[in-house]
Amino acid sequence: MRLPSHLRLKHASDFARVREKGSSFAGKYLVLGVLRDENVAEFGYGLITGKKIGIAVKRNRVRRLLREIIRAHRAEIAPGWQFVVIGRWRAPEATLQDLERDWLRLAKRLGILLPPPEAANTAVVS
Repeated sequence: MRLPSHLRLKHASDFARVREKGSSFAGKYLVLGVLRDENVAEFGYGLITGKKIGIAVKRNRVRRLLREIIRAHRAEIAPGWQFVVIGRWRAPEATLQDLERDWLRLAKRLGILLPPPEAANTAVVS
């Protein structure tokens, strides 16, 4: 299942607003910038892969992997956030699991993930 196109940030001004007004943290493979925006019903995301990553084949592979990570964790992302994921120069050498681990760590640190559902009380009543 693909991510709907209405979730993507499409304009340079949207990317610039997230970068200027939001906050960001860097991981080993990614930089994640976030901005709280109450006008967004679900969430908005943008991907940046610069030429430092390498040729177009490598940049496109990194973008595909990042979209897959966002798609897999779509239900966990809190509504009302816009975020930009920037692939760092190390990203092409990373596996999907490496990128996912880095993205989850940054997303938790920046608070864009919903809290995990509380475990059901498993105590046995006698």
